[in-house]
Amino acid sequence: MYIRSLWVDHKGETEQLLNSLNHYLSGLDYIPELVYIVSAGEANVLLERPVVEFLVQLEEAGHNIQFVGSACTSFHAALLSYSKRHEEDALVINLELGKERQQECLDALGIGIKPGQDGLDVITGVAVSWLCRHYHERSLCQISSCDILSQAPSLNGAPELVQNLKKLMATDLDNSCRVVSFDIQSRWAKGLLKGFSHEDKTHWLPSVELDGLHYLSIKPLAEIDKYCLRDEIEGLWIITLGGGGRAGCLRVHRTPQANGQLLSRLVNTETVSLEEAYQGFNAAQSLEDAYGQDHLPHVRGAMIYPQKKYRGRHNQIFHWVLGSGSWRSLLENQGAKHG
Repeated sequence: MYIRSLWVDHKGETEQLLNSLNHYLSGLDYIPELVYIVSAGEANVLLERPVVEFLVQLEEAGHNIQFVGSACTSFHAALLSYSKRHEEDALVINLELGKERQQECLDALGIGIKPGQDGLDVITGVAVSWLCRHYHERSLCQISSCDILSQAPSLNGAPELVQNLKKLMATDLDNSCRVVSFDIQSRWAKGLLKGFSHEDKTHWLPSVELDGLHYLSIKPLAEIDKYCLRDEIEGLWIITLGGGGRAGCLRVHRTPQANGQLLSRLVNTETVSLEEAYQGFNAAQSLEDAYGQDHLPHVRGAMIYPQKKYRGRHNQIFHWVLGSGSWRSLLENQGAKHG
């Protein structure tokens, strides 16, 4: 699997970022019919009305929109989903928009910026990556391996996850390959790092997430851009932690190989009603807006990825499907509720 083009923007808030995104998309030769939308905040991002308006425009331009995710490993979810389809190319659009929406998801899990929490502070942004199944002369880099490892809900869960990470990276770790650290301002991350020796970590590249700043699902793309495309490091293992005990692993090559293939993986896909997911987040927000209640427990309840039943399932992704089949109908319902 190859990345033909890659673009990331973190400047501004929702409408400014969407304007920047539209400007970038208008400069492409064409946009693939298959478009993946991902957001670590799941359907919570859809409470930002301009986001749904953007998706309506895509849909009415004839694109097949697939909304998939798996916490901050949502880019990985799109890769895994695409690997099981037949289309030659696809566009992945990361929409980490709405500072309040994204932050409340982290705060609801106890890892955000509320008193006594880990201190992860969201940096909003958008990203676009053009995926190709086969080698193209314009390919920027190659992804040869993609996994979302999951920590089992047991006392041995964390050590087993560390061992799984070491085993995976050992399959293709040589002098030309560097590991990008997953060291972020998270107690869970710090605990996992203790499972690696000082020698293991000596030559790791630093994570782009420093001082508590959290890029959500855009982290691996920012690191591909920094280390692979700009610093021209030949091989990378990019490790990205995701909520619900997940660790996303990408093997990236700067020089694409014409005969390279993405290693086939078993993918566990949970299909979810998009309307129900949206209603869950909307109801949580209404508790705060109308009654001034602490809505964070309800935000947590609306999220699917933290649910314990998915712990220990590797390559677990979530696919939100519109029952109405139309993004415009979701937009109209949103307008009716908030008009």
